[in-house]
Order: sequence, then C-alpha cells, then structure tokens
Amino acid sequence: MAFSALRTVLLTLAVALVANASFACFGPKLFIGTEPGLTGEMHFHLVALYLHEKTGIDSVHVEFASGETAPGAIAAEKIDLGFSEASEADAQVVLNLADGQQLYSGKRPLEDLQFSTAPRALQRLQQRLNKTSLKPVEDQIAAGVLPATAIRNFMLEAGWI
Repeated sequence: MAFSALRTVLLTLAVALVANASFACFGPKLFIGTEPGLTGEMHFHLVALYLHEKTGIDSVHVEFASGETAPGAIAAEKIDLGFSEASEADAQVVLNLADGQQLYSGKRPLEDLQFSTAPRALQRLQQRLNKTSLKPVEDQIAAGVLPATAIRNFMLEAGWI
C-alpha cells in the first residue's frame, strides 16, 4: 500500500516536472514588422536569425498593411521592431541597411529586462553590415532561394553564426 502511494506521488512529480520543462522552452517573442514580399522576408530573417543565434530571443514576422510604416505600427503597439524607410523624429533607429531601410525599435526591446541582450546584438550586426553585404543574398533570392535559407547560408559563410 505504501509503495503504491509512493509510486503515485513520484509519478505525479515526474509528470509535473516534464510539463513545466516543456513550458520553459517558450519564452517571450519580439514582433518584427516588414513590408510584404521577399525583401521584407529577407530583412525579417536577417534580424530574427541573428537575434536567435546570439541571444536566444525568438521573433514573429508581421507584414505591414498597405500604407503602414514601422514607427506607426510601433506607436500602435502592433510590433516591437520594424523596417521602414519613413523617418520620424521620436522613433529610435537601431539598424541601418544599405537599401535605405531602417530598423526602428519600440520600448520593449530597449527597456524590458527579458530583451536586455537584443540592443547589443543589433549593434554588432550593424558593425558587420556594409553597403554590399546583402548583395549575394539578394542574388540568391532572385534565383529562387527562400529568404530564410539565403540569409542562413550567408551568415554561416561569413562566420556570423
């Protein structure tokens, strides 16, 4: 009888530990906005893959509605980070790309403790990029390679991840 009760308690604890461990894998995510299309996907994967590899932070891709800009979507709290050419005086730019796109940031990636490693990772990414960095990626995408694959290949070949 005592053995049966002990076995039940241990089994219950084991199930609880496994359940809690599986929930621990899902942390907070950053929502990154881009223009619809392959270029937007490329920009998303550039930042999302780099952040994931360097900080463990996961991201969700959000495509802008027609006429929507990153600063506007951030102000409406639809996204945390967003690529756009539009500039606004009070918007925080954390990354500049050679094609004129800028990555704007809301407060969460800059001030929330759970994302404290993101700003520094974005600074390192900015230091690695130059005017011609993404040209091979754009060429691969034009040849039919998926943006996520092209970005991963580029970062692996460059030794960034």
